[in-house]
Amino acid sequence: METAIDYLNQVHEDLVDAARRERADLHPVQGRPPRRMPAMGLVAAVVSVLVVAGLIGSGIFGGTEAERGSAVPADGGASTGATGATGGAEAGADEDAATAPAPTPGEIADLSEGGGREAPSADLTRVIRTAEISIVIPRDTFDERFGQAVDAGEASGGFVADSRSQSRSGSLTLRVPAESFDETLRALRALGTVQVESVHGKDVTADYVDLRARLRIAKSRREVLLGLMQEATTIEQTIRVQNALDETQLRIEQIQGELRLLDDRTSLATINIDMREQGVEREAEVDTPSIPNAFERATAGAVGVVAAIVIGLGYLLPILVLGLLAWFVVSRIRHRRRA
Repeated sequence: METAIDYLNQVHEDLVDAARRERADLHPVQGRPPRRMPAMGLVAAVVSVLVVAGLIGSGIFGGTEAERGSAVPADGGASTGATGATGGAEAGADEDAATAPAPTPGEIADLSEGGGREAPSADLTRVIRTAEISIVIPRDTFDERFGQAVDAGEASGGFVADSRSQSRSGSLTLRVPAESFDETLRALRALGTVQVESVHGKDVTADYVDLRARLRIAKSRREVLLGLMQEATTIEQTIRVQNALDETQLRIEQIQGELRLLDDRTSLATINIDMREQGVEREAEVDTPSIPNAFERATAGAVGVVAAIVIGLGYLLPILVLGLLAWFVVSRIRHRRRA
């Protein structure tokens, strides 16, 4: 009897073990710990995504950055900033100016530094002319030809703005009157064999005319404010008009400075000359490193990398979202098939 009981117990244990094995074969994942992505694998995946985003962004960001530009007003935004700087003080003066009598035609004529009226037929065309010329001269003639280049600039009424020379080679910057620009270039070409020559002209007539119009308006406003100053009867009115007058005078001086700069750049042309004897290689320009320059370049590089990654992520995120959705759908389909 005991033998039969032991036999039955052994059969029961065998059946339980068989059931456990069958359950493990049908559901192998339930008896195992969940798999986890290694930390290094996760880091590698994130880094890969950032690298791809940076490459995409650098191509897009680098291509568009060179084409970017911002239109800056001729007065550098000084007019807007100066107007807003006085706040409520100038606002009161503007109200008084608005109710004051309109300026006479003589007041709004052209109040330039000479004080005279601009002739209607005056030529306001302004062009900034520059040239770069590289000349190869015969051997043992550098000192003589370099002196002739200086004489050519001075003979046309110009002057030497910069000069740098060494044994058998050197560079020279001449500022010559715009009307003598072509004549001076012809004299320089005769000194030797011209290897490279480039001539540039930038038309700044629109900027010049705009500045002159701003100057007329500012001076007209100054005349109105001076009249209001004479009519002020209280200290508060005097202070408000004086603040507006100071801002207007500052605006006038800024515009006059820009006009003088344009006059200088257009009335005198610039010629950069590189001269060397035959057989002498052109000296390579060396960019001297400096700590401030290094920090600026490092900061600019870091900002550029971050900008490229952000732009690249903008292009990658939709692709990643679609990929995750596709993976989720495929996983669900496989799970249902197994079930």
